[in-house]
Amino acid sequence: MAITNLRRAAGMEPPEEPPVQRDSGPFEISDIESSPVKPLVERYPFEQYKHEGTLIYDEESSYTPGRSINVDFEYRDGSNLFIVEYKTDLSSTERLVREIETAVPQIERIYRNLHAAEDALWRFLESADRILEINVLVNGKETPYDEIEGVPREDVIGNYAIENAIVGLNHQGNNITVHYEHGTLQIESDWEQGTEFVIQLFEREILHGSK
Repeated sequence: MAITNLRRAAGMEPPEEPPVQRDSGPFEISDIESSPVKPLVERYPFEQYKHEGTLIYDEESSYTPGRSINVDFEYRDGSNLFIVEYKTDLSSTERLVREIETAVPQIERIYRNLHAAEDALWRFLESADRILEINVLVNGKETPYDEIEGVPREDVIGNYAIENAIVGLNHQGNNITVHYEHGTLQIESDWEQGTEFVIQLFEREILHGSK
């Protein structure tokens, strides 16, 4: 299952001349392809383009032959959402993100975190058809949101920091399961548009109006 890491970015007008190619060491970045985002969700608030590419990273190892890692990335210039998607365990994406930041002319800066407002994150999870699990932080301990002693569930929603969650969505007969943890999504669906649908919900419920 692919891991989708979400961040915010600051956009800029691309230069008239393409950036000068430089030696990127173990990194190789494909040509960037741009296309309009077609709304899948109701009340989708953005008219925007997405700029997509793939970073190929040759990771060296002292004990094994090493490996070649493919990381797909996408920048959406209306919501300023930056997305990194990968299927391989990575100890950190920071170095890869910095390479992408310098290679994509539409991006001025990629921030380290998403900085999602807690009430907006709750709104995103509540838009799901099924809440399978939500854990919040209570006195430094991860606790199911409906098992906090002395606090009704309705008083938890919107008022406690979310550690992680699993929710289920259904769109036109297509089932989607979403795992959320600290700005990272794992999306399970047989529908090829499942990830795009979830991203658009995320943009509508969390990012719209937050810039």
